[in-house]
Amino acid sequence: MVEIRLENLRKTFGEIVATDEVNIVLKEGELSTLLGPSGCGKTTLLRLIAGFYRPDRGHVYFDDADVTEVPPHKRNTGMCFQNYALWPHMDVYGNIAYGLKLKRVKGMKYTKKAIDTRVREVLNLVRLEGLERRHIHQLSGGQQQRVALARALVIEPDVLLLDEPLSNLDAKLRVEMREEIIRIQKELGITTVYVTHDQHEALSISDKLAVMDHGYIQQFGPPREIYSYPQTVFVADFIGQCTFIDGEITSLGDYIQVKIPSDQTIAGKTTIDDYPFEVGELVKCAMRPEDLHLEKTDPRDNMIVGKVTRTIFVGDSLEVYFDVGDISAQALLPPDAQIESGQEIRLYAPRPEVMILPVGGVEALRKISGHPLFQAPAPTSRASSSA
Repeated sequence: MVEIRLENLRKTFGEIVATDEVNIVLKEGELSTLLGPSGCGKTTLLRLIAGFYRPDRGHVYFDDADVTEVPPHKRNTGMCFQNYALWPHMDVYGNIAYGLKLKRVKGMKYTKKAIDTRVREVLNLVRLEGLERRHIHQLSGGQQQRVALARALVIEPDVLLLDEPLSNLDAKLRVEMREEIIRIQKELGITTVYVTHDQHEALSISDKLAVMDHGYIQQFGPPREIYSYPQTVFVADFIGQCTFIDGEITSLGDYIQVKIPSDQTIAGKTTIDDYPFEVGELVKCAMRPEDLHLEKTDPRDNMIVGKVTRTIFVGDSLEVYFDVGDISAQALLPPDAQIESGQEIRLYAPRPEVMILPVGGVEALRKISGHPLFQAPAPTSRASSSA
């Protein structure tokens, strides 16, 4: 198994920048997920790792080997495509065995016996024993996904690449196959890169998570860290639900004081220790709906006053939508809360749960010293005066 290191990767298609300034390390044996909306560059990045695309700039390393110019068939990666890409004229056995028939180890082919042994090992691994002579059209969606996974694993790759492998399955099958992928990945200890646009899937499956937007990785780290300490408004909004209230910083300290609409002031903490906040700066105050309460949990809790616009009973909780000035907000309250549309509501937010985020995405990250996207400010020049 290998560690994947991506250094300053950039890929364009004409005038379109698909991905840029990618600098991350995907550790050996971990499952790392590339997460983001359609068109954010995650599949392009996966194909750069696979070797299907050549970068305009930057390097791809497998351990210490620079594989940037190495063709896909020599990188020893196994890939599952979104549409499975199975051969319809072959049975399950033939689809899985196909890669071994082409593979060479030190110039030598696999024998028929070696191929049969390896195929049956992988059939057992993905729990398809007894189905090897079925044709693809005779399989369910979940079974087809298992065949695609087995075909990628049979060649004993150093890296497993999965491009939205569950997007064509129904909800129940997605959960089932997600657990199977986790089981197989942990059992083999194989370095895996997983692409998805589904935040719940990404949070539940990943050791590390890279959140992408417009070709840039805005944050990379463990799922819990990204959920609890998002570094941009985009990350906070894309991972889970968030209420955002615009405000202006009035003072700095352990807690940042922010003036919000309706002449209210709230205090919160930054999720980025090195960001150069300034008094008077416009920011976003972000709160998870579950962190807003009807009663104080601490005398210093923030109080937020708004007007209820809608309530939705969802069984184990009550979704409450309310306006703070011109800003729409959301809270997740106990299901028995007596809240009605049109009434004024007072909610309390603990100071540690209020996240103060800079406005902007990549532009904000470029101000953080030590961040991969950091850009040092240009030095100011003084005009020399002549006598």
